[in-house]
Amino acid sequence: MSEFVLKHWTIFLAVNLAFIFTVVTFGHHHLHDEKGLLENFQAFLLFSATILYFRLTMLNDQSEESKRVNMGLSLLCFSFLLREVDIEKLPFMETAGFLFHGIGRTILLVVLWSGFFKNVYDHCEIRLLAIELLTSKYMLFLNISFLLLVVGTTFDKEFWDIEHGRLYEELAETNAYLILIIPAIFGCFYKYRESRNARFENRKIN
Repeated sequence: MSEFVLKHWTIFLAVNLAFIFTVVTFGHHHLHDEKGLLENFQAFLLFSATILYFRLTMLNDQSEESKRVNMGLSLLCFSFLLREVDIEKLPFMETAGFLFHGIGRTILLVVLWSGFFKNVYDHCEIRLLAIELLTSKYMLFLNISFLLLVVGTTFDKEFWDIEHGRLYEELAETNAYLILIIPAIFGCFYKYRESRNARFENRKIN
């Protein structure tokens, strides 16, 4: 997976530069406005990553530590999703919307993360979990995502008086979430391919 980023980083860069050129040159600032294209794409990435990492959590052919890493990443993506999307404003969330906004959202995340850490404590050795995470294929992607989110935060807090700061903030966050979902996509794809190959071999035997 790491080779994927190293091999295709020029494509990522080219797409970003093309998007910046389009917005700045032709004035398409609606693309990075509130509820614009970038924010909707971020929501899609985070929702998909939450589902995919949770799907990896449900697989049995892995260690308890690997399951908890995937569970934590699913919860992390869900936390980001609640931050990026006003779920309480969706029509079908009128009744339970308070759970995803303000103090309700804070309480919900505290409960979920507390449950996660309790689960980790009950079923895993913390040392092995830390080793699993630090030596896993996820680490490069997590580091890149973290750095991009830090970059986005600097633009959001307006540490520098720079033109089109809002554009660069949203673009950095979009890239962060895109990098974050890549391990989940690869993981689910490899598991699907292994399952398909196993079924194919069983048919040959029978």
